[in-house]
Amino acid sequence: MPDLSFFSFLASPIFVVLWYIIGLIAAIWVVQDEYLKNTQVQPALKWAWPIIVVFFSVIGLALYLWTCRPPGIENKTGKQEKQAHHEYVSSTFRKVTGSVIHCVGGDGLGIITAMVVARLIGMNFWQEYWFEYVVGFAFGWFIFQYKAMRKMADSPMQALWMGGRAEFFSMITVMSGMGVVMGYVTPLTVGEQPHPATFAFWGFAALGLLMGFIVTYPMNYWLVKIGWKHGMS
Repeated sequence: MPDLSFFSFLASPIFVVLWYIIGLIAAIWVVQDEYLKNTQVQPALKWAWPIIVVFFSVIGLALYLWTCRPPGIENKTGKQEKQAHHEYVSSTFRKVTGSVIHCVGGDGLGIITAMVVARLIGMNFWQEYWFEYVVGFAFGWFIFQYKAMRKMADSPMQALWMGGRAEFFSMITVMSGMGVVMGYVTPLTVGEQPHPATFAFWGFAALGLLMGFIVTYPMNYWLVKIGWKHGMS
């Protein structure tokens, strides 16, 4: 079996506490920034970014600053702010990144919620995997995707359809990335699926979501390319 001892730092109390403290402080700043300065961020992304930043910590904050916050946006208002934001996020890279943030923020919140419940009641790996899939899909579809698609659809039912088809393909890839961490990396590093009351649980949860982010990126590129998702623009 491969030696995955490198990942043991994810179970370290010092690392996990610092990671999430930084993530929480950064997420609070992002919320303030979205509502007071960088106000043209899409409503659904205003929810997704803080979730991502909590779990991704410094990586999430760097992504926000790099892909969603135009330089000097705090000095612009009204039409100038709107135009600056639109121009900044209109590149394919930033559109796709916004699509992935939206996807992983919604799905991830559901997945981690389901993971906590599954570990507390003692589900086996595959029971937990599909439970997380269903809950993550529901969070992503009915909360995040529907909220985004409702602005572009002619009716609530059309918004549900448009959100559901995008969520189906996104969720497959997110859970593929999560599954690698849950079923392979975690047990080979700490020997078992960690309980929610442990530091290892939260360390590997962050890694799982990050892996889901990476794996779903090509899928979201395709979804943006064909017009099923619209990223940050």
